[in-house]
Amino acid sequence: MKISTLPRQQYKQLLREELLSIEELKAWIKSIGCLVIGVGMLKGGTGKTTATIFIALWIAWKLGLKVCVVDTDDNSQSVVNWLKVREALQDKVPFDHVVYDEKDEDGPELDEVIEHLKESFDVVIVDTGGAGKEAYWEVSKEAHLLILPVAPSGIEVIRIPPTIRQAARGSKANENTLRASVVMVKCDGRTSLPAEQRPAIASRIASAMEDVKQGDLVVSMPAEAFEISNSPDYPRFWETMPKPSHTEEWGMCLRHVLKEAAA
Repeated sequence: MKISTLPRQQYKQLLREELLSIEELKAWIKSIGCLVIGVGMLKGGTGKTTATIFIALWIAWKLGLKVCVVDTDDNSQSVVNWLKVREALQDKVPFDHVVYDEKDEDGPELDEVIEHLKESFDVVIVDTGGAGKEAYWEVSKEAHLLILPVAPSGIEVIRIPPTIRQAARGSKANENTLRASVVMVKCDGRTSLPAEQRPAIASRIASAMEDVKQGDLVVSMPAEAFEISNSPDYPRFWETMPKPSHTEEWGMCLRHVLKEAAA
């Protein structure tokens, strides 16, 4: 993250101006009852599970809140498999989880599962896992925030518009103001690729928003300082339990994208 290289005084000023304080974030979550976050796009392979786990860990560790992760990926069940590794290594995981099977015709709808979990948890995070359009629609009906992780690659950027359109569809039935944040991940600070892709992402967002009724959905892209790096901590998290310090990058991004929502 580029802000780590800023002079100390400039760094502190940026934090004050761009981030919710920990106390402000906790108070806002308490005021809304339960924060619901959906993570993912209508495409596999964009780091959804990595983002989900790091955000869940940061909220549980830093905010001390009760967190539940919903794994909707019935193909790979990445969250479940990560938890099995943690159990085998006797690592303590500070959040709960449930598995949602979209193909279970006799089971409840995803939005019903989320509603039930809201009664017991402070934060519910849904890993969409490349879920189908209907599941993404159901998440969008309940969420306060959607995180759309996208690597600085054209093949991933093209999935932004259909994801935004589906989120807008669900937002029409959402009692909250649904916000979606397109977060660039796997950013290598040694190259110009992230900076080159920002205009392309902004263009895709603008294109998608032409089809969205004003007020249905608020879409943004975090400031460049809050992009997610290609730190080796991310690929290592499968074999090694992340440390609290490893989750700070996602924590700062979350504090940044929620600042306007909590205003």
